[in-house]
Amino acid sequence: MLRQVLVGPSGLRSSEIALGTMTFGDSRAWGCTASEAEAIMQCFVEAGGTTIDTAPNYGDGTSEEIVGSFARTCRDELILSTKFTAASSAHPLAGGNSRRTMMQSVEGSLRRLQTDRIDLLWLHFWDGTTPMEEILRGVDDLVSSGKILYFGISDTPAWLISRAATLAEQQRRAPVIGVQLEYNAAVRGVERDLLPMADALNLAVFCWGPLAAGALAGGATPQRQPGDRIPPPLREVRNAIIEIADASGETPRRLALRWLMQSGTQRIPIVGSRTADQLTQILKDVATPIDAETFAKVDSLASAGALFPGPLIRSSYLRKFAMGAPDRFTTPIAPRC
Repeated sequence: MLRQVLVGPSGLRSSEIALGTMTFGDSRAWGCTASEAEAIMQCFVEAGGTTIDTAPNYGDGTSEEIVGSFARTCRDELILSTKFTAASSAHPLAGGNSRRTMMQSVEGSLRRLQTDRIDLLWLHFWDGTTPMEEILRGVDDLVSSGKILYFGISDTPAWLISRAATLAEQQRRAPVIGVQLEYNAAVRGVERDLLPMADALNLAVFCWGPLAAGALAGGATPQRQPGDRIPPPLREVRNAIIEIADASGETPRRLALRWLMQSGTQRIPIVGSRTADQLTQILKDVATPIDAETFAKVDSLASAGALFPGPLIRSSYLRKFAMGAPDRFTTPIAPRC
């Protein structure tokens, strides 16, 4: 059974993996039908899963409709997570992060989800224009009205998320409780700033693309059409994980998912599936941790690289310049970056 974990600085509890629904109702080769989606959700719930992540633009709203239809009989047992930002049409007022778009999007999601509240609303991605104060005020009003319960920020620079969290705290508005971002054993850039920020602010980290569109699962990748090429850095990590899995008697998918879950506190993979059988295998993969030696091997396959001024302020010269004689402290002082 999946365990439950606290989400950031809140009392909300989420299953240790979330179910992604981008495939629900999508007519492309990697999508799944409504009946298969219902079987996937039933499998997830029976395994102790609670958080189902969707968005208005998944399947042009079909994903939310499928999730809402399923949730009618078990609404209080689920955390329904959806988003706002993506435009619903070509009209200039149809998308973005403005208060107007936020309210319009939430009302549409409530109708499609057939519910009176959204448990966790995400700003889907930064639109580059809307003032953060406007966003926070809109979110606070939605929380006060009971239409949403919690708020998180997805696919947004670390400096903006940290500013939002600080403003919300100072102004006593509804807090930011989590971030959503791309993170897996091959894509590690968020380790430079977003993950340290999330850890410092006690924000939960929901990770999309934990298997890099299936590339790290070791098998075929239905999202990629014949002739498409996996980028060389991803291909190298994929091949290396397959080798580690073969040597250790594990599966590449298990190594990739468990590495992510064990890479820090509150790392919650958002896992998608096209069939209930596929999800069953994924749930078996994440049931138990991998050992420290295997974790270290996967961890060493890629790195985030350096982001200024991290290397500078971690250097022994600057540490000595700042602290005098850091080796004389009774408790070692490690830079928090």
